[in-house]
Amino acid sequence: MSAVVCKPLLAAALLLQAGNLQAADPPLPPAPSAEVGTVPTMRVALVDSGVDYRLAYINERLARQADGTLIGYDFWDLDTLPFDAHPDARGHVQRHGTATASVLLREAPQVSLVPYRYPRPDMQRMQALVRHAAGNEVRIIGLPLGGNKREEWLAFEESARAHPEILFVASAGNNGRNIDQVPVYPAALELPNLLVVTSADDFAMPAQGVNWGRGSVDYMVPAEHVPVIHHGGQAGHAAGSSYAVPRVMALAARWLQANPHWTVEQLLAAMRSRFANGAFARQLGQGYLHDPLFDPGQTIQVVSTGNWTSGSSSEGAARVVPLDVLLLDERWSLQQVSEVLDEAQSILDQCDVRFIDVQLRRVDAPDYLRDLETGSAKTLFEAVRKSGPQRRVTAVFARDSRMRQTFDAEAFGQGNTRTRGWLSDTVWLTLALQDRGIALAHELFHVLANSGDHSTVDGNLMLRRTTGSNRQLSPAQCDQLDGLAPSTSGQETGER
Repeated sequence: MSAVVCKPLLAAALLLQAGNLQAADPPLPPAPSAEVGTVPTMRVALVDSGVDYRLAYINERLARQADGTLIGYDFWDLDTLPFDAHPDARGHVQRHGTATASVLLREAPQVSLVPYRYPRPDMQRMQALVRHAAGNEVRIIGLPLGGNKREEWLAFEESARAHPEILFVASAGNNGRNIDQVPVYPAALELPNLLVVTSADDFAMPAQGVNWGRGSVDYMVPAEHVPVIHHGGQAGHAAGSSYAVPRVMALAARWLQANPHWTVEQLLAAMRSRFANGAFARQLGQGYLHDPLFDPGQTIQVVSTGNWTSGSSSEGAARVVPLDVLLLDERWSLQQVSEVLDEAQSILDQCDVRFIDVQLRRVDAPDYLRDLETGSAKTLFEAVRKSGPQRRVTAVFARDSRMRQTFDAEAFGQGNTRTRGWLSDTVWLTLALQDRGIALAHELFHVLANSGDHSTVDGNLMLRRTTGSNRQLSPAQCDQLDGLAPSTSGQETGER
């Protein structure tokens, strides 16, 4: 059985000599001393290839017995040391569980981890695994793995059905197929307490190579550029539906901590209320779970406002742009932002474009919302973006980008946001950006012209790379902006 159906692992493989016995598991380091009341009490379990429990950030979060031994267990080797190792038929050892655990522990900082090494030699042991977890008050069990043979998962199915108080979160797999038609297990099992997730890309679409299935897969989740810590402690990024599992486990754990008396049914209902949106209805049962870091208790608010006025009058301007400006990081000072707007305005004056009704709004939000990322941008905009009868453009002065393909500045017009409409008519600038005013003018032109085209003419604003000398626009380029409206400055706008 090939149990782990994630994308090729990013951790280095360790070659074992054919015929040799597996090396002994390293000893478990002692539990770090902790002040009374600081040890997380909510237990969640991860069923994978084990974890590298030698790493300090994992060791300090392991659920333990009173004598310091682990509550977790190795159901492959039948011992108390679930060390991260998945030997394959070719004599290689792959490491997977450490990386998935690192995501869970980062995104759910108040849980303790019960690690299980899955029972590849005998999948009937999954029944004992579930009983073990239930007996140790585990509320959530993650399964970033799977196989093609239903009979190997019958024991798990029976046990999961017998424990409706536990939420199971499983990956859909990464075979590039519809698992309603060609199943992967446990994802394809019909269990009321099983949540199945796959990975979404930066375009809010099912990622390339992942599995889907309207009847089998509940949500797609951003999981294509996930920061992880690999076996041995090396930092990196990983992708695939396996990494959607710990993200949703962490979300569920945070909600259960806030509502400890919720049943699994209540938890799933709350998740549907917040995230079920019918996206990609032919491939997904619920839709796009856009923000697995979402916290229902988090505060997102505008803490200060200001105005910016152009040195050029908008009276009689051929083309005007109502502009909202969001400041997500304190390092963007009002003076800096005003200078960026001044320079961008002076460049777009060539096309008789004027910014009007420009409002500067500093936003106080959770740390993760300070960076550009497709899904979390939806959470941010739902809270603070303005709307009104006019078409408005939003310029976001962010901290950084968490997209898989990162740029120091990025434009989202109406043409490249078909599946992520909340990003339409926005421009994002990051702190790493050079030649900021030129970059803002460049990205705004992309949005206003609704075009991703670039120029090859020396000195043109729309050269692919923005520099201090790229400032010119041709009459033909200005003609691309003819759809912009004359000034209606002063018209009121409302909050969305």
